Amino acid sequence: MPAIASLKEILEDIYVEPGEDARRLARRYGYLEYMVERYIRILGSSAEDLLEAMEDQSILKPVARCNNLRIDCKRLEERLRSLGFEVRRLEWSREAIEILRTPGSPTLGSTHEYLKGYYYLHRDSSPLIPPLNMDLGVGDSVLDTCAAPGGKATYIAQLIGDRGLVVANDISLDRIRSLVSNIARMGFKSIAVTRGDARRIKDVVGRKFTRILVDAPCSAEGYIMIDPGRKRRTDQKSLAALVRRQIEILASAIEILEPGGVLVYSTCSIAPEENEYVVSRVLEIYGDEIFLREPSLSIWSRGIGDLWIKRISPEVRRCIRTWPHIHRTGGSFVCVIGKR
Repeated sequence: MPAIASLKEILEDIYVEPGEDARRLARRYGYLEYMVERYIRILGSSAEDLLEAMEDQSILKPVARCNNLRIDCKRLEERLRSLGFEVRRLEWSREAIEILRTPGSPTLGSTHEYLKGYYYLHRDSSPLIPPLNMDLGVGDSVLDTCAAPGGKATYIAQLIGDRGLVVANDISLDRIRSLVSNIARMGFKSIAVTRGDARRIKDVVGRKFTRILVDAPCSAEGYIMIDPGRKRRTDQKSLAALVRRQIEILASAIEILEPGGVLVYSTCSIAPEENEYVVSRVLEIYGDEIFLREPSLSIWSRGIGDLWIKRISPEVRRCIRTWPHIHRTGGSFVCVIGKR
């Protein structure tokens, strides 16, 4: 695998010095100053709209992703309504049932329908976007490099009709337990679970794939509304370390992507360092061997090509972003990579 930039070089590339407006807003909302400076540079006058949205956990509407291999989704929708849930179907994902209001009892994770594996419970709709952009077909063989607790891996299994192969890998034994539990509860037969470091995924799985998902471990900066501690948890040096690991994981996955294959890179972060910068550095490493594809499903904002960060490729405008203050979801990033 090609050499990866040092931590020092990455930190020099991504470093940003906060200005007075950022310091003022950071004090008001409780953030590290550099984080708010980035929001201002990206969003301008609407940066405070983002900060306000991050204070509102109610913008996250849970999604019951119907397991249409076990139950008709219309029937599941009716059953949830009969239990007192107010629901609506998402137009862009036929399996997705958004929960608008819940009764006092039962909870979404304790219904008979959930326990029978009729649905997977997502915290909001944005985790559905990466699998839907993998151009999956029935019988495909797919690798999910960082799969636990299984939301995307089980969706992939659905989209291939549970008739191909999904290799679901994760490094954390505790998280793998959740992954295995979800697979068993939902009854999928096509998922094989492996445990290993995604930075050395070639050694873990020992083969190549035509479809790969890299849902990279990240700062989760797009979900501060459910974990306000993330406002101050990741300083710029810690972020650079995360970024280096993300570049390593993505580069490792590209090594085992078949020519003509599709790799989707995603995070639950709005940090450009973890998103546009990571993709740009990997484009730089692999040159003409890889390219960014137009997403097959793109109804959200696009990636940001005009940043203060060094080495940003203009090609990242083909990527997808969800913003809490615009799309009323968690903040996330999705990029579709092809290999020649």
